[in-house]
Amino acid sequence: MVFSRLLARENTLGVDIGSSIIKVVSAEPKKFGAQITGVAMCPTPPDSVKEGVVVQIPDVASAVQFCMRSAGVKSPSAIAAIAGPGVIVRHVSMPKMTEQVLRKSIGYEASKLISASIEDSVIEFEILGDAAEEGQMDVLIVAVPKAMIDTRLAVLEQAGLYPLAIDIEAFATFRGLIEHNPDDSLRVGTIALLDIGASHTEINLVVNGKLELTRTIQVAGRSLTNAIKNAENCSEDEAEQKKYALDLSDLVEAPQGFTPVPGLKVMQSLIDEILREIRRSINYYQSQLPEGAGETTVDRLIFTGGTSRLRGLMPYASSRLNVNVSMGVPVSSDLTGVPSLNEEDLPLFTVAFGLATKENPVIAKAIAA
Repeated sequence: MVFSRLLARENTLGVDIGSSIIKVVSAEPKKFGAQITGVAMCPTPPDSVKEGVVVQIPDVASAVQFCMRSAGVKSPSAIAAIAGPGVIVRHVSMPKMTEQVLRKSIGYEASKLISASIEDSVIEFEILGDAAEEGQMDVLIVAVPKAMIDTRLAVLEQAGLYPLAIDIEAFATFRGLIEHNPDDSLRVGTIALLDIGASHTEINLVVNGKLELTRTIQVAGRSLTNAIKNAENCSEDEAEQKKYALDLSDLVEAPQGFTPVPGLKVMQSLIDEILREIRRSINYYQSQLPEGAGETTVDRLIFTGGTSRLRGLMPYASSRLNVNVSMGVPVSSDLTGVPSLNEEDLPLFTVAFGLATKENPVIAKAIAA
């Protein structure tokens, strides 16, 4: 849901409302990039976000206001994002038609992709251009539950902000890590962006510089915490601490007969499940390509999100997948305006940074310079 008002000369606040943490970012354009002028995060009120829907709007709005005060931000407008299993993003091939004609039939096309009621969903699309098959065109279809959008709009408004847009987290992640990145190697081959949050993990496939596929799975940070809690017979707080103390790199060159502690063993099992989903995503993407297309393989894996801070995650994933693995940080980000922010904390703010630069053409132009 995008509004037409663009505030090119004003700061735009990116508001990332996670199920565990709320992150806000404010950015200003610079000649060679964007300067982050304010960042803050605070815990999301308990049980206030369920399956991507904000169920305690006043509490979350108050938390957003607290974040803004903490960051010293007074932006008049904001962009939030949605994600989760209910968010469907698909590339489809359709017979060529005008945008007006497609608008009339998009509900029928979307009904083939989603199990939810069309009446309870918001459907948007973008015609991307001609498809490989003659007479066909490539179309990006997005279908999301209305409740996800409506409750985030309500949060922004109750926090005293003008909502410019509600974006998709995958798009914000792509914008923050890839779209304006000066590294040309990111526009060649297949890159998997793995955004591991608290309630879900997003797998985004970028092929030759274009976001081609996004999938959401339920295995994420909270799954790891619960598994460690049960394996170690400890409290949830203790399990959360153990999650970031255990080191997955201990498994990379483990001697024969090595037996990991119970917490590390269950964490390995769940991380392996996440990594297997990358292969499943590749297989699905491959099945949608025209017959005779070459085999697609992952050339690079980029982690982001709060749970990506697990110790030893990158060397472990590299050893399992035999690919180049790195931590993703928002590009062209000048931290001089926020001296308290360390670069290692940036992955937490990837989505919020991608949101803060979405609707500001001045910033977009500066980053691309």
